[in-house]
Amino acid sequence: MEDRRCTVGMDLGTTSLKAVAFDLDGKEIARASREVERSSSEEGATEEDPRAVATAATDALAAVVADAKRQGYTVGGVGLSAAMHSLIPVAADDSPLGPALLWMDTRPEAEADALWQTAEGRAAYERTGTPVSAMAPLVKLRWLRRARPNLYQQAARFVSLKEWLWHDWFGIWEVDTSIASATGLYNLRDQTWDDGALGLAGITSDKLSTLVHPTFMRMASQSSVLQVAGLPEDAAIVIGAADGPLANLGVGAVDAARMVLTIGTSCAVRMGSKAPLTDTASRIFCYVLDDGRFIAGAPGNSGGVVLEWLAEKLVVSQPSADAQTLITLLDAAATAQDDHLLFLPYVAGERAPFWNADASGSIIGLRLEHTAAHVLRAAVEGILFHARWMSERLFELLGRPTELIVSGKVLEVDWIRQLAADIFGLPVRFPGGADASATGAATLANIATKQWSWDDAVQRESGRSAAMIQPSAASSAYLARYHAYRQLASALLQVPAAGMSAGAS
Repeated sequence: MEDRRCTVGMDLGTTSLKAVAFDLDGKEIARASREVERSSSEEGATEEDPRAVATAATDALAAVVADAKRQGYTVGGVGLSAAMHSLIPVAADDSPLGPALLWMDTRPEAEADALWQTAEGRAAYERTGTPVSAMAPLVKLRWLRRARPNLYQQAARFVSLKEWLWHDWFGIWEVDTSIASATGLYNLRDQTWDDGALGLAGITSDKLSTLVHPTFMRMASQSSVLQVAGLPEDAAIVIGAADGPLANLGVGAVDAARMVLTIGTSCAVRMGSKAPLTDTASRIFCYVLDDGRFIAGAPGNSGGVVLEWLAEKLVVSQPSADAQTLITLLDAAATAQDDHLLFLPYVAGERAPFWNADASGSIIGLRLEHTAAHVLRAAVEGILFHARWMSERLFELLGRPTELIVSGKVLEVDWIRQLAADIFGLPVRFPGGADASATGAATLANIATKQWSWDDAVQRESGRSAAMIQPSAASSAYLARYHAYRQLASALLQVPAAGMSAGAS
């Protein structure tokens, strides 16, 4: 069988670690995934074992390499994507001093609130582009210094899960500027660790990894772990970027003409920018994709986790409703519309645009005739209403996009994509197929290894065939409901009107 080259994109998600192999035309040829247990507590802790993450990621990669080899392919490159904002304290002997704190960990909320009230905290956000919130490693470090002083003092360095995996493979502490730009410790304009933010965290730069560009690579020949996993010695391992920026690259949305809406466990809206972009009124994020390329956006807690909670706790009433059960419930919700029922989906608190970890959910207009399907439908509408709310400031700063590209399990449902088109008033494109972040990781690896140019990559991804969904006649009605939703949510959550976009028509 003819030996052909392929590229693997790896995405280190919050609980699912995926490896997807693509041929050099960008067609998926193999995939594998592994799950990692996530632990949580009533105090707000959300953690993972870094050793388990590294083992699972390497296992997934080995499985894809073996599958590709059976099909006659040789892996020429691997690109890495990873969830942002994780933090691991590491001892002088390079062992973890504890579990990784994930972005969902809310224990540092008090530190975030206090820091944001200071001029130093707001100035740090403007330099780094990372919102001052409990998710940010800057804030996690301030919490560790107060709540776990012994651990904080013992740590020789602080790293992310992606850095941990890279060190497991190569024995070197390096971090791409994309993951670094999501720490709150990296200066977007100076392109180095930010002295002011380091001071706020109480550390010096020698406790952080060496900065490298997202297209930086090492060879599999430098890693005995990767050779055991079956990678050829000449395979290039590209360090890659953070999952959000790579999800945009994976669908060709690297400028302001297209907005990406992703609804996974959480929710995010993202647009490309040619320069660093910050806004203290809304605390939008701005992260590095590559040199001179940035992705700005807003993160929300109210995504698939809301629907999973409804299915598990209120509808199915079992400890864990599987994915197929949720899809079945969503199918039933397609026709269960009630224009007087509103669902505020803030059961996990909320980040953008009002940054209130104490926010709570509400169901307004509930009556005896309503069924579980009605409530689920209202929850989907609430998630999309909030996603549009998060988008308004981006529209003001970067201009209104010409289309909305959607990704994530929830948006694989046909009627939910139509609902997104109606609520945003924009044509919706759903590329489908492989995970967008894994696709972006493979794309960046192809750019780094000179298989593709940047222009080639963007044209390939944005030009993939996908059905466009146009806003329907119901769009104007949904616009009115959207404004009613915002007024209600603002009143119930006591969100101040100042500093928040009123929303476009």
